[in-house]
Amino acid sequence: MKIFRLLRLDTKKNPDALLRLFLATTVVSLVVILFLTGSGFHEVLQRYIISNAEDDAIHVCNALLFDTGPSMSNGRSYPDVRSEDIPGLDRHLRRFLGPFNIHKIKIYTADAKIVYSTDTKIIGQFDRGNPRLKGALRGKYDSHVERKFEVLDLANEKRFDVDVVETYVPIKDKNNKVLGCFETYIDVTKYRDQTESAVIWSVLIVAFAQLLVFVPSFFMIRKGTHNIRKMQKELTTQAITDPLTGLYNKRQIEMLIRKEFAMAIRGRKRGLAEGEVGCIMIDIDRFKQINDSYGHLAGDVLLRQFAERISSSLRVYDALGRFGGDEFVVILPGSGLSHCCGVARKIWALVREEPFYVGGVTVPVTLSLGVSVSEAGEADPTCMIKRADDALYTAKKNGRDRYESNAPECRQKSHAGGSLHGDLTRSHIGEKKMA
Repeated sequence: MKIFRLLRLDTKKNPDALLRLFLATTVVSLVVILFLTGSGFHEVLQRYIISNAEDDAIHVCNALLFDTGPSMSNGRSYPDVRSEDIPGLDRHLRRFLGPFNIHKIKIYTADAKIVYSTDTKIIGQFDRGNPRLKGALRGKYDSHVERKFEVLDLANEKRFDVDVVETYVPIKDKNNKVLGCFETYIDVTKYRDQTESAVIWSVLIVAFAQLLVFVPSFFMIRKGTHNIRKMQKELTTQAITDPLTGLYNKRQIEMLIRKEFAMAIRGRKRGLAEGEVGCIMIDIDRFKQINDSYGHLAGDVLLRQFAERISSSLRVYDALGRFGGDEFVVILPGSGLSHCCGVARKIWALVREEPFYVGGVTVPVTLSLGVSVSEAGEADPTCMIKRADDALYTAKKNGRDRYESNAPECRQKSHAGGSLHGDLTRSHIGEKKMA
């Protein structure tokens, strides 16, 4: 049951779990249904065999009551059997019962004494502790089937592995008073193979019927779960990616920043060198002019080309997302300020030195970038993002087409001969960024 609860909970997130739940339910259902079918049908057949054997025993015993035979010609009747009657009665009963497939018969008096049996060794014994005999002496018929490892038939021949229906038949007088009881053993071994064959065929038929139902259902559910999984994937993609560029959207990139920042904090606590995370804010210079000059569709094409070019230059575990409009952010896990500045320089050169082509027209593009890394003691990435945003503001204020950071190794020459220096100031916090 615990497995089913886990599967049921998993179906809320994973549609494949619905298919696994269906398969598990199907297998359990098949086993239970087939078991109940087999055992139930076997029980029905056994009851049918017992009922028929009981009817035969009752008819035989009633016939005996009307046919006392030569040994009972003195007027006595069952169960009034005396020792002098036993030899003749035994010969008569063996001949009489021969055609009825009865292996053994006993005759009891009302006080549970065995006055006759084909097994002569038990004649004269009492069987007062037998509850089934007690019921028969109260006037009830009682039958059940037993498997005997060894039994002696009326011809005194041993038979092995025999199924017999043991039946108690009350002996009553004309006033319906119980005078004694017959006990018969009727051989029903011949029905064993038939019963097993009937049970097997019934189970196979039910199994085939279940497969006719469950197999189409399985394929229908599998198709449904495939569609659900596909829809889930599409919804997940829509939820975490920017529809234009295919990059992470603002919500997802912010979540990734927090995730990487938390991992960096754990890394610093363990004394790992890579317990840092870097952040690069990117803004396409004068993107509004590009839209005005070439059209918004051309601007969309340029943004997609830009996303593809930058993504291909990053490590597989780096993250690139669109913050909105022409503003992007790069997350660099396990990166110090020097490495982040190197990546910023690479992105700046990759965009600036290779022009973009939109509708067969060459469109020159330059970037402004702001670089920052996490610092010890920071509990969340807010300050790191703010520093990168301020550095981006400084880059735009200082003439665009550059990257800014407070790292000495970031001081390089720009394409125009000016310096790409940092000296990040915090005096611009809260000011509106330049277009």
